[in-house]
Amino acid sequence: MKEKQPEGNRGVEQTLGDMVERFSAGIMPDPSLDQLLEIFDTIDEHICVIDPDSYEILFANGAMKRLFGEDVLLRKCYRVMQDSEEPCNFCPNPLITGNNLGKTHTWEFKNPKINKWRRCIDRAIPWRGGRMAHFEIAIDIHDRKVAEEALRESEQKYRQLVENIHEVIYATDKNGIVNYISPAIEALTGFSPGEMVGRHFSEFIFKDDFERIVRRFGEALLGQKRPTEYRLVKKLGDPVWVRTMSKPICEGDEVKGLRGVLSDITEQKNAAAALRASEMKYRELLGAMNEGFRVVDEKGITTYVNEKLCAMLGYEAHEIIGRSVADFLGEESKEIWEKEFERRAKGQFESYEIPHITKDGREIYTLISPKPVLDEEGRFCGSFSVITDITKLKRIEAALTVREKELRVKADHLEEMNAALRVLLKAREQDRIDLEEKVLLNVREHVIPYLDKLKRHLEDDKQKAYADILEANLRGITSSFSRNLHYRYLHLTHTELHVAGLIREGKTSGEIADLMNISCRTVESHRKNIRRKMGLKEMKANLRATLMSLE
Repeated sequence: MKEKQPEGNRGVEQTLGDMVERFSAGIMPDPSLDQLLEIFDTIDEHICVIDPDSYEILFANGAMKRLFGEDVLLRKCYRVMQDSEEPCNFCPNPLITGNNLGKTHTWEFKNPKINKWRRCIDRAIPWRGGRMAHFEIAIDIHDRKVAEEALRESEQKYRQLVENIHEVIYATDKNGIVNYISPAIEALTGFSPGEMVGRHFSEFIFKDDFERIVRRFGEALLGQKRPTEYRLVKKLGDPVWVRTMSKPICEGDEVKGLRGVLSDITEQKNAAAALRASEMKYRELLGAMNEGFRVVDEKGITTYVNEKLCAMLGYEAHEIIGRSVADFLGEESKEIWEKEFERRAKGQFESYEIPHITKDGREIYTLISPKPVLDEEGRFCGSFSVITDITKLKRIEAALTVREKELRVKADHLEEMNAALRVLLKAREQDRIDLEEKVLLNVREHVIPYLDKLKRHLEDDKQKAYADILEANLRGITSSFSRNLHYRYLHLTHTELHVAGLIREGKTSGEIADLMNISCRTVESHRKNIRRKMGLKEMKANLRATLMSLE
């Protein structure tokens, strides 16, 4: 039997579907695209827009970002949503583009990455720049699909039970002697009807149920109508569980016996035992959880807590069950919890933080992850919550906040020190400039004039040349040429720097050879090396002019 879809889900799907239909048909001028995307961003269902050619995600609403991460934009959809390195083989692009442009494709699938069922509504819509884009709404139908699966399994189980139950019709006299039993008894017990008719029914009752069923036989003769469950003994000696419903056979006012229907409930009993074992298993799992777990009714009264929550609050289970959640909260926390509980009753729920008060008066911070519980008609009948103690995390956050403030103060202090150092360095740089200017001034005023006088009194040509070199070197020291040449061409040797200085002064190769006491060939070799290292080898640029440009 197909489960009826919840009215709320159908309403959401119809509203979103209509919105897509109108937008893609170009008949939805208001709101604009940006306004429409803002609306989509507030919807709890997952909505995205994808480039059908590049598979890049062009838009993702808040619900999708919360599920797949905030950085999904411009990433490949199959990597984000499927952890795949290539487009999905079930991609609906062909079903909404090309000849199918304008069609809406609705489909259901279970996303293996999140292990959840979704109903997807896909359609090509106009996008920015005049291109078409792949619009998709993924509606959460996981709970419904799980419920449908559980319903199918339940239907299958009970169908099998119904198909295999062969009801037995029987009749006894008022003394309990079987005077009729239908042929179906043989499949149930192995006894044929002929082996049972004429014998007392108690001969076929399991010994542990004998006294109870004999007493119940007397009550049935008096007209007490209620089902009775007990065990029959099969022909091979094994017990089989049955349920009977009997009523007296009367002739006038006289009771002549009983007539009833007997059903095999062995499988039901086994299923009930398995269910009890399963419930016990899950209760044990809840008890072993590392988080607290609490179940409350529609009034907020606690009906179940696990051991972890008891340990967190310092209470025994019986001290919590039957009391309101508000009894374990401070005044501010009570207001928060009441508002959240009201939202839960309306079907709205999300995680929130709230402090609890322990039995010894301590305050612990907890993260509450709630889920409403609805009955078969969709009415709110309570909720359950997973409760995580985040007290240590809160303390760490507080410590980090304090540390961050301390670091901010230290950073401000360092910035002040850096500013002071910059001022000091600027002052030192100015002192250096002042010292260089003083040295330059002293050389020009107290050295160069006397060197000029000395040159005028020299008669020997070699001495004059040495005086010229001395003057050139002094001028080089006090000029930027030497520094520029040295820093721009660090690969020049000391001799090459000396030759470069004389070339700049206008000396010929012969004069340089005589002054440096080397051959002209050696000077020419140095000139070639200087041109090569300065990048002038293949150029017709004048070497002296280039050297003078470095001033």
